[in-house]
Amino acid sequence: MSIMLHIKRVTSQVPSSIRGSLHNDSLRMRVLSLMAASLVGLLFAHSPSFANVPADDLVADDGRVLNYQPIPLARPDAAISYGGVLVDIEKPKKRPTIAEAFGASTATLTEMVAKETASRATSESVFALKSGETLSKIFDRAGFSRATGAQISRLFAKRVNVRRLQIGMAFTIAYDKDKAPIGLHFKDKENFDHYIVYDEAQSWFAFRTVRPEERYLVYASGVIDGTIYEAVDKQNVPYAALDEFVRVLGFSVDFQREIRKGDAFELLYERRIDKLTGEDLGSGTLHYAGLRLSGDAMSFFRYESDDNVVGWYDKDGQSAVRTLMRTPINGARMSSKYGMRRHPVTGYNAMHRGVDFAAPRGTPIIAAGSGVVEKASWFGNYGRYVRIRHTGRYSTAYAHMTRIAEGVTPGARVRQGQVIGYVGSTGRSTGAHLHYEVLVNNKQVNPLTVKLPSGESLEGPELVDFVEVVSRVETEVVSRGQVLFALSEQ
Repeated sequence: MSIMLHIKRVTSQVPSSIRGSLHNDSLRMRVLSLMAASLVGLLFAHSPSFANVPADDLVADDGRVLNYQPIPLARPDAAISYGGVLVDIEKPKKRPTIAEAFGASTATLTEMVAKETASRATSESVFALKSGETLSKIFDRAGFSRATGAQISRLFAKRVNVRRLQIGMAFTIAYDKDKAPIGLHFKDKENFDHYIVYDEAQSWFAFRTVRPEERYLVYASGVIDGTIYEAVDKQNVPYAALDEFVRVLGFSVDFQREIRKGDAFELLYERRIDKLTGEDLGSGTLHYAGLRLSGDAMSFFRYESDDNVVGWYDKDGQSAVRTLMRTPINGARMSSKYGMRRHPVTGYNAMHRGVDFAAPRGTPIIAAGSGVVEKASWFGNYGRYVRIRHTGRYSTAYAHMTRIAEGVTPGARVRQGQVIGYVGSTGRSTGAHLHYEVLVNNKQVNPLTVKLPSGESLEGPELVDFVEVVSRVETEVVSRGQVLFALSEQ
């Protein structure tokens, strides 16, 4: 029923004797109050906003309508208005490990042939690649027919660069009871096992697996008496763990200038053992890196997020990453600082607007930060030169390279830590070294003292997970009777 019809009905209920006297102000007000009360009742009956309000509370005793403000209704879910169907969505699952994706190797080729095919091998032989020997020749020595050898060579070439095979590379061949080859196995430098096997149902087919590993944690620490590299090497720390240690702390420490005799280091890393042979495969993941410089502790923990992004953070969740690394080369000696000096070629005093690092010719040079290559070519006295534009106001430049790395061209994106070139002595130079510059708003500044912003910090659930990681590392170290630098000052 519309409001207008309701008003007409209320008006018709007023006696005709009264309607004729509506010119009286008092009587007219009483009739209007009656109509207003009736209208409020109508609103009350049709509006859910008034559902919990008694009707008598909406009208005063003298007939006045009270100034009642209804509570606004909640806006309906947009999905309901679209007429869709509500469904539950699962969060993305973690990426499977390499072992889960490729499967595990077996101790012998004979076991793998039995596992993957209906064939049965009765013997195995190993053939080593000789100098000047091709795949076809070694397959011929192993007893493959020319047609089968060609087929296997095609499968082989899809997985390994045949032009870079090393002399002495071992090929294991499996034979059946009739001395016919039915399987082939070889390894590559990425610790994958490659198999090419024969099955009557699908002829020859190729696949690769991962050798099963056993991993255990190793804690190493020591006092620095010379260089950080010499000190860590005395503890038999594998090169891969040392390289990651230097990379992580290199965001905050200049290893050429800030290390002093008596400073200390510590790290926690994985050691990998081949479960099939017992062979030591070197270091795996570095989990913790600590350094004590002149009494001040600097420590970082490895943290992998749910989306498989790895970062390094201090005990409070602050990122170890800076916009730029202090030194874009490992194992080098700082041969010239930023500032006024006598130029070794011209003999004149001039401002040296960068830092020089002396290193053997061919030593890899890495990008100090992620960014876009602005220039990668010969550049006058700088020789072979690369300049990278980073986020914000920062750029870096690298000069006197013997060569620029493949793929480093103007417009190309590079990531922090990526090799962009190699130490040389091109341009105006007296010896092999890297000339490194940091530019802020296109103005050269001292790379060793410029203040650099840090990366993102952990918050919320990620910070909670990270605290558990720190606790696990602490427990592991305490079990060895040690206390982490990061926690010893608490």
